[in-house]
Amino acid sequence: MGYGLNQSLPPKFSDFMIAHVAAEVAQNTELCIWQGDTAAGANNSFDGFEKLIAAAAGAGDIPAGQQIAKAAITAANVIDELSKVVNAIPSSLYGKEDLFIYIPSAIAKAYVQALGGFAANGLGANGVNAQGTQWWNNGSLSVNGVKIFVCPGMSSDVMYAAQRSNLYFGTGILNDTNVVKVLDMADLDASNNVRMVMRFTSAVQFGIASDIVEYA
Repeated sequence: MGYGLNQSLPPKFSDFMIAHVAAEVAQNTELCIWQGDTAAGANNSFDGFEKLIAAAAGAGDIPAGQQIAKAAITAANVIDELSKVVNAIPSSLYGKEDLFIYIPSAIAKAYVQALGGFAANGLGANGVNAQGTQWWNNGSLSVNGVKIFVCPGMSSDVMYAAQRSNLYFGTGILNDTNVVKVLDMADLDASNNVRMVMRFTSAVQFGIASDIVEYA
């Protein structure tokens, strides 16, 4: 708040506060996008893809051949497990520009480690381009011709193959449901507190269930 007589909130600090809180909200939103479950408590403000896709699979909307039982993934078997997902992708989708395999950070780590050097997987003892564990610099990943998208908000042991155009994230556009404010409470209750207000609406959904491969 500063040490001046008026103790007004510096504009630059308010900008910092908004950015900091927005980053925390974005992190929680990422979790909700994938793991959200409205039955699990207040922090799960909307149902995520994992719950929605599981419901579609249970209802038979996703073909049985596109539902893969998950395994405990390590660097030793991650390529085989990713290949199962690729093999389950319908022929009508394979090769589409916006087709991705969505994986969590844990599986991405195992994949990067595997590509760093596992002779049993045909990569040679020194991995990609014989660079060993130094081969990856946060660049793009792919497997068997399908691009990989790493999602930190996903559960650590699930994967999905889907077109980006088949997954939707929606938000409200009404002014009364989208608010970001910094309130200096000094003028209201004479305290030295600052309060943040951030309100918005959002939800996720997919379009065509039969165009999704579920590894769960």
